[in-house]
This record gives sequence, structure tokens and C-alpha cells, in this order.
Amino acid sequence: MDNNEKDQISRKSFVKQISLGMGALGTGVFFPNMLFAQDFLESESTKSKRIIVIGAGLAGLSAAWELKNAGHDVMVLEARNRPGGRVSTIREPFAEGLYAEEGAAAYSNSYTHALKFIDEFGLEKIPLAMPDSAITYHLNGKKIEARPGEKVNWPYDLSQEEQELGPSGLVQKYIVNTLPKVIGQPDMWDKEPLVHLDKLSLEKYLRKQGASQAAIELIKDTQWFAAVPGKSSGLSMAVSDAGLFMGSTPFILKNGNDSLPREMARRLENIINYDTIVRGVRDMEDGVSVSVNEGGGIKTYKADKVIVTVPLKVLETIQFEPDLPSAKKKAIKDVPVIHITRTFLQTDRPFWLENEVSGMAFTDLAVGNITPYINSSTPATNPAILESMVAGPSAAEIEKRDRQENVQKMKAEMKKLYPEIDEHFMKGHVKGWSQDPYALGGPSWPAPGDVTKHLKSLQQAHGNIHFAGEHTSILRSTMEGALRSGVRAAKEV
Repeated sequence: MDNNEKDQISRKSFVKQISLGMGALGTGVFFPNMLFAQDFLESESTKSKRIIVIGAGLAGLSAAWELKNAGHDVMVLEARNRPGGRVSTIREPFAEGLYAEEGAAAYSNSYTHALKFIDEFGLEKIPLAMPDSAITYHLNGKKIEARPGEKVNWPYDLSQEEQELGPSGLVQKYIVNTLPKVIGQPDMWDKEPLVHLDKLSLEKYLRKQGASQAAIELIKDTQWFAAVPGKSSGLSMAVSDAGLFMGSTPFILKNGNDSLPREMARRLENIINYDTIVRGVRDMEDGVSVSVNEGGGIKTYKADKVIVTVPLKVLETIQFEPDLPSAKKKAIKDVPVIHITRTFLQTDRPFWLENEVSGMAFTDLAVGNITPYINSSTPATNPAILESMVAGPSAAEIEKRDRQENVQKMKAEMKKLYPEIDEHFMKGHVKGWSQDPYALGGPSWPAPGDVTKHLKSLQQAHGNIHFAGEHTSILRSTMEGALRSGVRAAKEV
């Protein structure tokens, strides 16, 4: 196979991803040098240390994994009763064999650290395939059902070329084809030609490439990474979305995306303390102490070093002694997180298939974008799920409603897409990440200027206290960024 053929295959894979809105999930396909890897810890340290890792999300698990394998004495403290953090596969209250993703939606074959564990554990990957039946759109008051590849008259004031390109073609024209080729080298983020992208919002970047306002609106309404285009750092978009996730084909894990953190935790089980809420971290120069609520009482654990991997806004709930540097405190306060609310409606069967539509939808309605979940063993007769995902400021408003009120509101909105839903609805579930006390929001979402102003401060150690998490990585909002941040912090200690 020559290079031209390989390039054609890569571009086809890319177009499939963004046609499904997959460019929104945290990205990596089109540059051959984009697969890079930090070195894992290769040998045992000369002196074993006692290390406490706060948080059993992917960042904490990867840090603990590396340190334990390097011969250190490691303890993980986790506030939840499960591992994974915002990698969360929900099985209750749904029918047996049916599950959905509350958090991270997909992996990519460009995720080198994730693949290391997935391959080592023998976890089964399921490619995200293009649906064969129609995708539903509800945009600017017009409902459209279109099969993949079918010509659509997009209800926007687009130029003739933009109309022909459609959402996927617009992303390719105005983003993929215009970004510097070094986008596949995230370590270059603070150097030219990448660093200047942080001065631009995604919206300004698109406009600079010649996109019309209507094209920007169509991208916003169909691509999750563009949910708040005027408030998204062009650099974050370029490196994390265009440079990583779209760098290869996306996939999910059989039995749920939390199969990875659960297997990591199973192999680290004897060192993880669940239902342990950290209240304070004190650096005593010759070591650290961590105060926690555990088992109804207050306990203190001591160690040589601590790695804090809790989500960005949760850092504000922990008391640090001595106080964190002003630059780090400002970064924690100023860097935004994106609000995400997901509403799951279980139906008695995937009734939409009877109308030859896939159940997947992209809308500018209050219901956001729709993802179907079907029990693969008997898809036509078993219960199924339609998930509404709303990202951005409107998600924060949704979360203020009562759960049942929210279910009814989303069902009413979804009726505009699937009129028969009332006849088939069984039960609902809502996950608002901003209301989760151990998340306080979705992933970090730097605004223009935030990366160059704050990322190094977020990464910076504070004496014997080290920090990890997707918010400390240029690969923001990705599982890969979280994993790599854990390895970085492990190497520091």
C-alpha cells in the first residue's frame, strides 16, 4: 500500500468520525507522527518511598500503577465507592444487559497509554461504526433524516461550497486542512507554530480560515468539541481534539468503557481505600500528612509524597498547608470546566429502528445530541436507551431542575425527533456532572489564553505535593491526557 492509499483510508476514517460528531469526543488520524508516548517508569527506584495518591480516576490509577511497579509503597484514597472517576459506565437502573456511558464516550487508537493497558489486560475493543440507517437532524426548526452520504439541504445561510461540504467537510476544510502539521506533537504546545493558537478562540480560528458565521453555527450544532466555540482555546481544540482523538479510529470497550479503570483497580485492589474523602493535605517538609473522612470518622495518613489527581474544581475543596502558590490558586479558579448533563430514557425496545432511523441525532434543541444504546444480543426485542447529551451553559441550567422534571422535559423534546416515544418509555436517569460533589463539572475547558497562562502552574509541584489529572495535560478532556498526567507525576516523585 503506497502513501497515497494510506492517506485516503485515513481521511475516510476521519470523515466517518466527524460525520458522527466523534470529533467532539476528544480527538487523533491524519498526521503520521502524532503517535507519541511518554516513557513509563522503566526500573525500580534506588530507594522505596511511601506515596499517597488521591483519586482513583485514570490519572490516579496510572500514577499508582507506575509507582507500585517501580517498587514504591503506594496507597490510593478514593472518595467514591468505585474506580474510574468520570469514566463511568451506568448499568443501574436499566434492564439486565443494558448499559450506557455517563462519562467518557470513546477511546481512540491514537491513545498510546490507554492501548498499553487495554492490550496488556486483553480487553476487547469494539470499533465505532457508521450507522447504516438514517441519522436525524433537527436544526433551525427543520427536521431532516438522512442516510450517511446522502445529500442534505442544510437550513443555514451557507455559501454554495459550504452547503456542499456539510458538517464533516466544513471541519475538514476549516480545521483539519489548516492546522500546522506539528499538531501531532503535543510537547510542542508552548512553541511556535502552535502556541499562538491559544490567543484565538475556536470561533475566531474558523473565521480566520474563511468560515462563514452560518458554517460556524452548523459546526457548533453538530460537533461536541464546538459546543462553546467563542470560549474554547484554539490551541486546546487543535492539540486535544484535532491532534489526538481524530488521529485514529475511535472505539469503545466491550461491557463498558469503565472496563479499563475497573481492571486496573482490580489489580491494585489491596492498595485502594474507597469511600475516603480527603479534606486536607499538609506538607511537613520531611513528608506529608493527609486528613480524611473515612468510616464516619477523621483519620490521618502519612507518606513521603502525595499525588493529587482530583478534578480541577474539586481542588478548591481541599485545604493545603502551606497554602498553594497564588499562580496555582488563580489557575484553579480561572480555568473553566465544561458543563455536561446526560439524560437517559429507557424504552421497551428500539422502536426507532422500525422507521429505518438509527436513533442517532444532532440538534439545536434543548435535548442536545442523541446517542442510542441497544442490547446487542437481541437488539429488536429487548429494552434500549436514548441518551440526550447537552454541553455548555444550557447544561448548567438543566441541572437545576428536579430529576423527574428533567426526564419529562427531555422526553417531550425528544418527541420532536421520535413522535412515538411516549408509547415506549419505561424509565429515566439523569447525570449532571456539575452536581457531582467529586467532579463539580465536566472536564477542563480552557478559554483563549488559559493554556499559556495557567497550564504550567497546574502541573507544578508544591513541595512534596504533586498534581495530575486531565486538567494538567495539554490533552484536556481526554482519557489519554489523564493517563499520561499520572505517569508524569509518578516520574516526578
